[in-house]
Amino acid sequence: MEEEKQSRHHHHHFVLVHGACHGAWCWYKVVPLLKQAGYKVTALDLGASGIHPKQVTEMGSVSDYLAPLMELMASLTGEEEKVILVGHSMGGVRYL
Repeated sequence: MEEEKQSRHHHHHFVLVHGACHGAWCWYKVVPLLKQAGYKVTALDLGASGIHPKQVTEMGSVSDYLAPLMELMASLTGEEEKVILVGHSMGGVRYL
């Protein structure tokens, strides 16, 4: 049964984007539940958030803030998995 669950969700990758004044840590309850259900999960810190090394004073634009997400998404190009992008609060705002 566990193998069937892993196989069924093998090509689904959840990318979790935190909201304003948060970091990847805010998904700490969701990540293990999704992984236990057989999904691949990435929760990342946007620029100057969570443990991301850039400081707020280094953020010159929204692009700087979103750079970690854009880099991750670019790295997934060509992969045979369906990316499910989830954002809350400011993480769900469309900037592009």
